[in-house]
Amino acid sequence: MKRQDVIFFVTGLIAGLICVTLGSLQSLIAILTLSYAVGPLFFLGVAGGIMITGARRYLKAEILSYLAGLVICTITYFLALFAFFAVTGFAQHWLGARASSDIVDFRIDVWLGLIAAGAVGASGIALFTALLTGKWNNAFLRRLMLAGLLTICVTFIANFAFRNYWSFLGVLLPIGNGLFCYLVGGEIWRRVERATREAVINTVCAQ
Repeated sequence: MKRQDVIFFVTGLIAGLICVTLGSLQSLIAILTLSYAVGPLFFLGVAGGIMITGARRYLKAEILSYLAGLVICTITYFLALFAFFAVTGFAQHWLGARASSDIVDFRIDVWLGLIAAGAVGASGIALFTALLTGKWNNAFLRRLMLAGLLTICVTFIANFAFRNYWSFLGVLLPIGNGLFCYLVGGEIWRRVERATREAVINTVCAQ
């Protein structure tokens, strides 16, 4: 694992931990954080990784691209949340008594809701990354979806042990943000390294 990858994972992890920490407060801040701040905090995690690793000077993205990225991350979280509740609600209606009475029950309805939310989140993050790198990558989208599925599995294992609302979110948000930021950082630096190699080759050929 490269230094840049570690930095992006840590900045994403920190963003997720901030969400959980603020969300656990019994106040208006908690409601606002879990309702509106998860997407923007993920954006800040990626932006922090870009600044710390020095990737900013290699990216062609302008300030408007970053503002658009902030909007995309914010909207993506709302859409993922909507997908979770919509799919979970439909599954509960379909399953009846076998449905979860609470998310910590983590039955098939919660699984389906999280998978739907993960797919929506992965799509939005792939779009955000394409905005920064200038190219859409289907393979990258698949990696994001696999990371989402891995996050759900880890959350399920932790929830099976603790069965607590905040241990549920305390695993889901930090691990999910960390893995997604890690993959975004890896995709950015692959583009940076490729562009650097092409620039060197073009320089050599020109001489």
